[in-house]
Amino acid sequence: MSPREPSAPEQPSGRGGLIGYFTRHPTAANLLMILLIVAGLVSVFKLRRQFFPDFGIDVITVSVVRPGATAEDVEANILAAIEPEVRYLDGVDEVISTAREGIGVIALQYEQGTDMQKAQAEVEQAVAGVTTLPEDAETPRVRRIVRYDTIARLVLSGPFPEAALESWAERIRDRLLAAGIDRVTLFGVRDDRILVELEPERLHALDLTIEGVARALAARSQEVPAGDLGDGTTVTPRVAERAKTADELAELELAGLPDGRRLRLSDVARVREGFDEDQPEGRRRGLRAVELHVERALTADALAVQDILDRELARIRAELPPQLVLERYSVLADLIRDRIRLLLENGASGFLLVLLILFLFLDARVAFWVAVGIPVSFGAMLAVLWLTGRTINMVSLFAMILAIGIVVDDAIVVGEHGVSLRARGLRPLHAAEFAARRMFAPV
Repeated sequence: MSPREPSAPEQPSGRGGLIGYFTRHPTAANLLMILLIVAGLVSVFKLRRQFFPDFGIDVITVSVVRPGATAEDVEANILAAIEPEVRYLDGVDEVISTAREGIGVIALQYEQGTDMQKAQAEVEQAVAGVTTLPEDAETPRVRRIVRYDTIARLVLSGPFPEAALESWAERIRDRLLAAGIDRVTLFGVRDDRILVELEPERLHALDLTIEGVARALAARSQEVPAGDLGDGTTVTPRVAERAKTADELAELELAGLPDGRRLRLSDVARVREGFDEDQPEGRRRGLRAVELHVERALTADALAVQDILDRELARIRAELPPQLVLERYSVLADLIRDRIRLLLENGASGFLLVLLILFLFLDARVAFWVAVGIPVSFGAMLAVLWLTGRTINMVSLFAMILAIGIVVDDAIVVGEHGVSLRARGLRPLHAAEFAARRMFAPV
């Protein structure tokens, strides 16, 4: 009997599924690779960049003011009338009602994905249908809470009066808004007040009381009705009696004197313009300061907004007085840029290491195609992020950095396995199909 002939290398059978199809049609695989790379390049310029992923609760508030009403009265006559009308609207997840002296607020929390423009219109329609509110209650105010993301903070400080510093801060805010910033919020700015400092001796000499002066001030600080038009319409004209400046309030008439002259507020008090002393005051290194929060809408790109801010700040600083200092801190866009830079550095170093190590220990062709897997896989990932409406943020960037290690490790293992199969005598086409079968075969 002749010696047994050596058997031919084992060839895998079957078609190998999707991976087997691409091994038999390399042109299709190359076209898919090119498509993924192009899709990744297109997506990287369209993806929105921000610090954290978008999350939060969509809220619509309904507030009603009733001057002088107690919290119990607000709850019984205002909240009890509005809450049943809005509680069961589409998409409402939770209703939180708050009654305080003179005001009632209803907060409607909505489910994720609710059309908030439609929801606001439904709330306005439901509130407009409430006809049992007290007559002295003001018109209900429906407001949608729009979320913003702070990207940087500015501090404006210097040896200037509070009013002048506030004026400069408002100018800077207006410049930034005109340049394309979505919102700028001022902090450390106190509300304007007209301060009235009464002279007790003068009041006593003229037989006046503090309560009487307070009633006269209250009457001058509101809008009073002037009667109906009388033509059957519901329009009620109002006469503005509110004093807007200290000089106008100083001319308030309190009483008549025996000699026919009119006693004015300036005769018994010192009237001046000032600020609400109960509110916090901004300070920076002992000087008055105003803080400006630069914010972006959720649909805006954080790095694009930061570029606008940088360009506009360069122009604003050139126009400020020498003693007025405008500083920037807590720039979140810089953290995003640093994380993107880290991702690019890790990706480039991983690409070069795979190429070098596989070139030294395996095959140059295998080293090249394994290294190409890194940009191809990331191109596919970026395309999926864009198509699903996701963003590049600190969380997704961290996941990308971790994924680089996984991609490089798997690429080396698959490349080495393919070389070992080729060394056993399998044709390249059958080797790839056999490897795919081994990878996806049931245990």
